[in-house]
Amino acid sequence: MGSAWRDARTIADLGQNMAGWLEGRVPSWPGYDGPFGQEETNGARHLVPTLIAANNAGFVTINSQPGETGDGYRQRASVDGIVHDHSPLLDRLLALQNQGFTVVRGWPKQQHVITEQDGQPFTTFGGWRWRRNDIHHIWRGVGHRARRELREHGTTIHIYDPVWGRDDRLWPALAGAVR
Repeated sequence: MGSAWRDARTIADLGQNMAGWLEGRVPSWPGYDGPFGQEETNGARHLVPTLIAANNAGFVTINSQPGETGDGYRQRASVDGIVHDHSPLLDRLLALQNQGFTVVRGWPKQQHVITEQDGQPFTTFGGWRWRRNDIHHIWRGVGHRARRELREHGTTIHIYDPVWGRDDRLWPALAGAVR
């Protein structure tokens, strides 16, 4: 892993690095060993500009997917990541619930299903215990100051469109929130 991640000191630095990975300037990120490619957004290249803007604004995105349906599966448009708990961006992300999106702050005890395959949960978040030391495992190779800021001030945010398959609302709303 490159020095960009080792040299990161803040959540904002991590966002800049993640944007660089999405743009192809940074070869990998701690949770994914390799260059950015189609599979990261399930082939939905239209998400990438919004994800880059979100990361540059300080919302370090970790997972995202378009809303779509297909043969035996359906998924909700969704994105999750980490933002500094003192950032004004946090309030703007939380306010997306006023536009009809489900916004979850922190790690929920209840499982949220964002993809189903043949009527069964396939991709979920929540429903298991998140431990603060999981940050060290997920962000291995990142500078100790950035990891400390993640532990002490990082707030996990999950945002998804509750309507299965809809993909035309979340991304413009997120783009507006991170401006």
